[in-house]
Amino acid sequence: MWLIHTGLCRAVFLCAMVAVIAGLCRSTVAQAQAPKPASTAAVCESDDDDDSKPRLPWKQFAVGGTCVELSGTVSLIYQKLMDSRGSRIPALNTRQGVVSGPSSYLNTGDFSFRVDTTRKTAFGDLTTGIEVEYEKTSGDSGNGAFTLTEGILSWVGLSVGYTDSLMDFWSGDFQFSATAPDRTVGLFSYEHKLSDKWKLAVSLETGVATTQADAGTFAPMYPDDPVLAARLRYESDDLTLHGSGMMHELKQSGAHPVLARLGRATGSTALGWAASLGLTQSLPKISDGSEFTMQATYAVNASPYLGTSADLSSLINLAPPSADSRGWSVVGSYHHVFSEHWEANVMASRLSLDITLPFLAPKIETTRYAANLIWKPKDNLEIGGELGLLDAKLQPNGTFGLLSGASGQALVGYLFLTWTF
Repeated sequence: MWLIHTGLCRAVFLCAMVAVIAGLCRSTVAQAQAPKPASTAAVCESDDDDDSKPRLPWKQFAVGGTCVELSGTVSLIYQKLMDSRGSRIPALNTRQGVVSGPSSYLNTGDFSFRVDTTRKTAFGDLTTGIEVEYEKTSGDSGNGAFTLTEGILSWVGLSVGYTDSLMDFWSGDFQFSATAPDRTVGLFSYEHKLSDKWKLAVSLETGVATTQADAGTFAPMYPDDPVLAARLRYESDDLTLHGSGMMHELKQSGAHPVLARLGRATGSTALGWAASLGLTQSLPKISDGSEFTMQATYAVNASPYLGTSADLSSLINLAPPSADSRGWSVVGSYHHVFSEHWEANVMASRLSLDITLPFLAPKIETTRYAANLIWKPKDNLEIGGELGLLDAKLQPNGTFGLLSGASGQALVGYLFLTWTF
């Protein structure tokens, strides 16, 4: 029996969200009652402030005793399928990891807007962060989709809201969904500072969907499959080390059509877990700003924590997460700075997943490569081109041929422009 009852988890997450709303309301009331500070600089003063970059009044300002910071990005991406060999390889993956339709090209525009607040208290800074993204892709029916990418409140090590899982670490500047494992969850966590460089965090998180999630959902959370996660992190000027793990009770309801046909018992459960190691190393001897980063993960009955989210979105309809599985993934990338205006990125990832179902045991293997060149005429403007190669091998290994014909290769090209404000 799993240590945390589902009903209790629902209550915890409900209370957590109420706490967020109450905290924001108290902060707003306190702002209204507090005397006006002498200046924005006094309220927004931080140890990390860079005096060489002037603050724009509309981007950072004081409201009562609270410092408010506004930021966002506007991105335009053109994606073209340049070559495809295989009968069922998805033609394209958009930046958010949504499998595209049959078109060989896509035009995608997205806009994100973020509001961060910091209020000093006797026990430490009370911070909030809310970020919303709007994305529109050519061929979409309707007017695009709004998504909550983060809504978090933090104080004295405690955090509650909707944010990245403690398992997330690797991220790269690529146009496909270049984050691993890219889990955005409802979360209640506590982080303890062990020393100047070591931190330990634990969290209770919402789980993952057992079928393809609705792309139009504003903030997809699944409290029926709670996750207990922990993270140990070391951070210095040149090196970051990451170790994390998670446990959950995977529910196998038998509702998935594949599982139903194969006679999966209704209401069965299985213990799932994953462990991950990550590293980011700055390489100033090569060039200032260059770095290498990687993450390796092993998972049992926790396949959504493997690989990049682009891998997951490609395979979720073929390999239901509610099936017994065991696998591993490794992803690594190198970021090189040529000059003030030119940068480049290269990456490679490998994923291997064995699935166990009645009468068959399919195996999934994917290899992904990508490289791009970015021109930055200004600090807040990026223009670039990218090539990405996906090689997928899906072996049915069973009488039903569940994944038959799903192997192949795809080469995708990207042109992109991103403005940050």
